[in-house]
Amino acid sequence: MRRVAVAAETQPTTGAENVVWDLSDLYAGIDDPGIEQDMQRAIARGDRLEAAYRGKLAALDPEELLEAIQEYEGIVEIAHKVGSFAHLIWSTDTANAQYGALLQKATEWESRLQQQLVFFELEWINAPEPFAQAMIAHPVLRRYRHWLEVFRLYQPHKLTEPEEKILAEKAVTGRDAWVRFFTEVMGATRYPFDGQDLTQAALLAKLYEPDRAARQRAAESLTGVLREKLPVLTFVFNTLAADKASDDRLRKFPTWISSRNLSNEVSDDVVNALIEAVTSRYDIVARYYTLKRAILGLDRLADYDRYAPLPAAEGSYQWDRAREMVLNAYRRFHPQVADIAGQFFSESWIDAALQPNKRDGAYSASTVPSVHPYVFMNYTGSARDVMTLAHELGHGVHQYLSREQGMLQATPR
Repeated sequence: MRRVAVAAETQPTTGAENVVWDLSDLYAGIDDPGIEQDMQRAIARGDRLEAAYRGKLAALDPEELLEAIQEYEGIVEIAHKVGSFAHLIWSTDTANAQYGALLQKATEWESRLQQQLVFFELEWINAPEPFAQAMIAHPVLRRYRHWLEVFRLYQPHKLTEPEEKILAEKAVTGRDAWVRFFTEVMGATRYPFDGQDLTQAALLAKLYEPDRAARQRAAESLTGVLREKLPVLTFVFNTLAADKASDDRLRKFPTWISSRNLSNEVSDDVVNALIEAVTSRYDIVARYYTLKRAILGLDRLADYDRYAPLPAAEGSYQWDRAREMVLNAYRRFHPQVADIAGQFFSESWIDAALQPNKRDGAYSASTVPSVHPYVFMNYTGSARDVMTLAHELGHGVHQYLSREQGMLQATPR
């Protein structure tokens, strides 16, 4: 499915106005019958997986376990394909009721599927240690060794099957719902600036303007509008923080960041050492801003001067120029990397156009190994956006190359 760009607020043209992605490698559109077919197919496969393996995982031989894992992986890939499409298309227009309806349907369906599959995950996590180690070491299961090892690390933090099902069910109307609400509120928010009503992405670009007065007006607009929304945004933030604290408490994670560290396969001690190294050298940041103030010729550096471009970085970059710069940089690193990154441009795997109700920010979505990643951003032509493009394509290349690892092990840490 290839979207058509629509007119946004008046902005200097960058050549990215029609750079919208083509999602047809996932599904042809929101009415593609393949979506419903895949959803039904995944549920049916989940039923068969449960009938074949519930209560039996710890008694399987290596060949049988391999077959079970491959079937589980296939079901998970379908879930990610449907979920990826729903989220990607909704990101481009969070006010579109049809996109929202598809996202909600996919979210509820994924919760049901997650509850259906939780038995498989828990049986492996709780399998006797001698059996688990024998399976991990067996040559037949070599491809899945990393997943088998890492998933076992979650054993102290998993609850019983009924409890896990309840948490999955309630997430739909809890955490997931609040995140979506926040994104839709911010996507619909407009900021007054010089007689225009700008999206957040367009307004934030003004904070990088060489004109100090323009930066100040942008900062005042941003602060003013966000202050009006402070009660709503504070409530959402506090609710999500409380939800996470509740999950961490139930799962017995020792600190607020432990769950993230486990997901990233890094210890709390390593992360704490990194935090201490950074926080102990705030003087480096102070020196940077002191130097920047001197280069800009300012007596005092205001908050809206933080992102002021240095003289060498002033100016705007057309999309074609940004593409050339990024691909040339990648080519100097390795031709294959440049070739892969080039596909994102030539195959329409990037959504860069500024559009009404498009969510803010940028990301690279790995989707599923059987397809390819997509890059999302809001391109305004600044040097920062060129760097964002290069950054997200770095994730995209990584995700593209990791597809050969399969659904369970392709996600970069």
